[in-house]
Amino acid sequence: MERLVDKVVALVACLPALAATARGTVGAAVVVALLAAVTSASLVEVLRGSVRLVPPLLCCALVCVLPNSAALLGVAACDLCFVASLEGGRARLAPLAAPVALALGWCVGAEGPVVLLAVLGAVVGAWLGLRAGVFECRDRDALRTRDELRAAELSLAEKNRELLDAQDYEVRLATLSERARIARDIHDNVGHLLTRAVVQAEAYRVMHSGEPAEKDLAAVALTVREALDEVRASVHDLRDDACDLSVQVRAVVERACEGTELAPTVRVEAGEAPAAVASCLTAVAREAVSNVLRHSNARHVSVELVEHPGLWRLTVTDDGTTAAGAPGSGPGMGLASMEERVRALGGTFRVGSGEGGGWTVFASVPRSGGDRRRT
Repeated sequence: MERLVDKVVALVACLPALAATARGTVGAAVVVALLAAVTSASLVEVLRGSVRLVPPLLCCALVCVLPNSAALLGVAACDLCFVASLEGGRARLAPLAAPVALALGWCVGAEGPVVLLAVLGAVVGAWLGLRAGVFECRDRDALRTRDELRAAELSLAEKNRELLDAQDYEVRLATLSERARIARDIHDNVGHLLTRAVVQAEAYRVMHSGEPAEKDLAAVALTVREALDEVRASVHDLRDDACDLSVQVRAVVERACEGTELAPTVRVEAGEAPAAVASCLTAVAREAVSNVLRHSNARHVSVELVEHPGLWRLTVTDDGTTAAGAPGSGPGMGLASMEERVRALGGTFRVGSGEGGGWTVFASVPRSGGDRRRT
């Protein structure tokens, strides 16, 4: 809307020169010049880039054919100054076409009063075009700054989310490690003590068979055995709570690649899993990454663990040219161990070359395999 107002003002500033040219009559030259000015002003708003300089430059060139069309150079000067201020570079020389056209018009045959009034209209149009160009540049810079600030805000928000996720991951890993330690200590210390107490109580009961103390010793043995069962149940619960599959796989891959040139990418879309499944897939991921480090010249390894409604799927892919178990080298103990673990849970295990080279280890464990606990 502001551009339309500026062009109307520029056209009004050209009216005195146009009136002096017409001298009370409207000739074909005046009509052609007016149509050329209106068409040029319209095309400038439609076109984009430096091409917008073409219509006003053609209006300036029209002066060579119709000298009296110099009366409407104010509209062309407005567009030339506007586009030149936006495009910059060589386009800044375009506004010089207006005074050159005025000079040509005066030399070819335009009357002196017409040229003077045309100069006045051209000055007004040039000032309006420069002002509009400055405002447009400021608006463009403001929009660019706003977009940059918005991008920085989104980037900062993303980094904050990553930091929060990393913090939650560390807290979860520490919690699971502590639970695993407590379960291990209870199993190794309290469990063994209670087992010894059960054995001693049974031994004393056998020694005092037939005596009144036999029933008391049997009751003590039963109580200690119940306590042992409760401790074992608690240990299993702590161990199962400590089997967060995503945390364990991430920790295994990060520890395996720490201090090496191998860059890991870990994508995990799985939560907690039964202890048997977590132990199996964690061991497969550890062995697969270790094989990449020992037997491959890969620079990058990708570990993907996805939990589907019916199974867990683990894929380990590297970008190397050689790998353990490659065709011709024969399967190693590591591959055999991984396959045995997966097969024991009723899963599927495959190895082979990837589509883009490298080596791929694939393992899937059905949800029914999680019910098979290791003894």
